[in-house]
Amino acid sequence: MISTKKLLIMFLALVMIAGFIYQTDTASADETTEQAEATEEPILLKEGSEGDDVIMLQLRLKDLGYYNYKITNYFGSFTEQALIDFQKVNGLSRDGVLGEATYAIVYSNDAIRKPIEAVVQPTPKPAYAGSSRIPKAALRDWFTYVLPRFSRGEVIKVFDVKTGISYNMIRVGGYNHADVEPVTAEDCAKLLSTYGGSWSWERRPIVVLLDGEYIAASTNGYPHGYETVPGNDMYGQVCIHFLNSRTHNADAVDPQHQEAIQYAYLATN
Repeated sequence: MISTKKLLIMFLALVMIAGFIYQTDTASADETTEQAEATEEPILLKEGSEGDDVIMLQLRLKDLGYYNYKITNYFGSFTEQALIDFQKVNGLSRDGVLGEATYAIVYSNDAIRKPIEAVVQPTPKPAYAGSSRIPKAALRDWFTYVLPRFSRGEVIKVFDVKTGISYNMIRVGGYNHADVEPVTAEDCAKLLSTYGGSWSWERRPIVVLLDGEYIAASTNGYPHGYETVPGNDMYGQVCIHFLNSRTHNADAVDPQHQEAIQYAYLATN
């Protein structure tokens, strides 16, 4: 027969073993939780988020062609869908939230613009039919006048004021100004010829034929960003500025572009 003392010792031993097993299981569970939290991608913005960061995201998605609504400081269903569309085209997880992986791409030069579904061909109505002279150009504000009329995928005729060379360009994006590409390889060659055969950031005065109206503008000639139009012999886009347009990154008026716009206006009037 087992004595009371031995029974007490056995009971205490069982209690100690059970306590050790519990502590080990708890530690393992805590370890697993910590590891899961460490590997989980932080969510920077999601539906319901508010503030300046949301405004910046909406502006960037608008620039890339995915967000076509009013800029607010609220991350709603429209912003979520625009982000999902961006993630789909850029090969990211389509969760509709701005995590680190999406953040790293959306604000980079590697971000792929929304594909152009249709190209709208213009019906030019030259003011001087059969003449090589560049018609009189008007000064039109980018945000209030040109932007609402110049849709993505629309083709414009561009006249280089100093050389008289003309070529066709297609708008592929941009919100503060127009990001454009040559429509064909021939158009690319003509654009390049206005720069003497070498790409350059130099601002050149141009006149743009948009919806039958000639408008004073300015272009640079250095391809940058992502290619949207294949087979045109130019990888990337160049910028076309109009009156009061702004740069994308600094969100500032470019004095050299504005000077070239005034040159185009005065030279044709």
